[in-house]
Amino acid sequence: MGSTRPAWLSTLQQAITHSAAYRAASSRSLVVYGAVLVSSTEVAAQATSTGYQATRCVRDTTSALPLAASTATVDTIAPGIRYQCLYSKGGPWAIHAISIDLASRRYAVEGARAMDAMFGREKVSDMVQRFRVRGDTPVVAMNADFFSLRTGEVENNAVIADAWVKGVRTSDSPHDGFDNAHTQFAMDDRGRPLIGRFELAGEVRVGSRGMALRGINYRPPRDSGLVLYTQWFGARTPHDSALATPSRAPGRAPSQAEIREDSMKAQSLAAARHAVEVALVRVRGSDSDGWYRVQRGSLTNGGGSAIPRKGAVLSGTGPAADFVRRAARSGAMIHVTARLGAQQVPPRTVVGGWPRLIVDGRNVAAAADSTEGTFPRFSAERHPRSAIGISRDSTTLVFVVVDGRRAWSVGMSLVELADQLLALGAYQAMNLDGGGSSTLWVRGTIVNYPSDPAGERAVGNALIVVPRKSP
Repeated sequence: MGSTRPAWLSTLQQAITHSAAYRAASSRSLVVYGAVLVSSTEVAAQATSTGYQATRCVRDTTSALPLAASTATVDTIAPGIRYQCLYSKGGPWAIHAISIDLASRRYAVEGARAMDAMFGREKVSDMVQRFRVRGDTPVVAMNADFFSLRTGEVENNAVIADAWVKGVRTSDSPHDGFDNAHTQFAMDDRGRPLIGRFELAGEVRVGSRGMALRGINYRPPRDSGLVLYTQWFGARTPHDSALATPSRAPGRAPSQAEIREDSMKAQSLAAARHAVEVALVRVRGSDSDGWYRVQRGSLTNGGGSAIPRKGAVLSGTGPAADFVRRAARSGAMIHVTARLGAQQVPPRTVVGGWPRLIVDGRNVAAAADSTEGTFPRFSAERHPRSAIGISRDSTTLVFVVVDGRRAWSVGMSLVELADQLLALGAYQAMNLDGGGSSTLWVRGTIVNYPSDPAGERAVGNALIVVPRKSP
C-alpha cells in the first residue's frame, strides 16, 4: 500500500467515526439515508430479540443510489456485537461489517459444514437453522472457504468443534499453481483467533515408531504416505472403482480449473488401489489427540474400507503401507495427534480462505499474486467479497462482506478490501470466498445482497457466532 491515503477511505472513515461518536453520545443508532437522519433507540429488548431485523443502509436498486456523501448505519444487535452498514460513493460500495467482542468470552466462533458432511453444499441460512435445531441461538454467520461447485468439498484445512473434517499440508485448490498452503482462520482451544498459512502437523505413533500424516480425509494427488479417514469422510474410504469423470452440462467444454480438479482427484483415487488400510477404534481422546486400538481382522488392501462409527481408518501408500501393516500386527495402542503448523496449535475451529490481506497492520494484498498464487482476474478486478479481520490486541473479530456486481456497489479489489479492513480496525486480515458465495446472516436476515440471480448460494462451509454455553 502506498503512503497516500485514498480519498474514498478518508471520507468513509469520517462517516464511521461520526456515527460511532453519535452512538456513544446518545446511546442511539444513526441511520443516514440521502439527506435524512433517522435515529432509533437501542433498547435491550431489540438487541436480544430473535425477531431482530437489521437496518440496511442501501436498497437493491437497478441504478446507482443518488447519495451525496458516504453514509453509515450502526446497530448493536447483541451485547458486544455491532453491525455497521456503510455506503461509500468512492466505488460505489455497500459494505457490511460485524464487530464481535471476544474479550468478554460471551461468544464462541464455530465452524459449520454443509449437510454436516465432507461433501455437499448448503446455504448459510440453512446451516444456521441446523444450529437452532440443536439448541443454539446463532447471532451472526458468514460464508467461509472456497469449495468445489460440483462436490462442495472445501479446499483447505477444516476443523469443527475440535473434529478434523479435512487436513492438508498444501491447498487442494485447482486454481493455484503454486501448491502451497493458503491463508486460514482458526480459533484455538483457548478461544484465541489466529490467521496464518497453516499446514497439517499430524503424526501417528505406534510404540517408539512414528510417521507423519500426509492428510486427514484427503490424499494428496502426487504424494504417497499416511492418511487418516474419519466418519466425516463417509461410510468407506475411497477406492479406485469410484473413479469417474464428473458430469457436465452437454456441449460445455471444461474449464482449466475443472480439468486440473479432475486430474488431482483421479490421481488421489488411483493411489487407493495400492493402499494398505486398517480400521481403528478410539479408546479415548479427540481427533487432535486420540488413542486407538486396531479393529481385529480389518487389515485390507485396495481401499474401500468401512470406517468405524467411533473410530477411523489408517491408510498407507508407498513406504507408509509397511507402517500400517506393522501397526496392525503389533497389537499396541496407536496414538494420533493433529495440530496446526509448526506452532502445534490445537484447533477448535478452522476455515480456509485465500489470500492474506493484512499482516501486522500493513496492507499486503498487492503481493498476493506472487506470495500465494492468486491471479489478476481474481485479485485486481472488483468482485463481491467476504473477509475476516482481527484487532491488534486480538479482542475484536471483524466480519466484512462487500456487495458487488451491481450499479450501486461494484465490489472491491483485494487491495481496496484490505484498506477497508484497516479502516475498521483490523491488524490481521484475510480474504474468504467471494463472488456469489458472499453471504452475511444477522439475526434471521441476510443483510447483504448475494450476486447470484437466484439469491443466496449453497456453499461449502461457514462461520457461525453463538452465545457460549456454560460449562
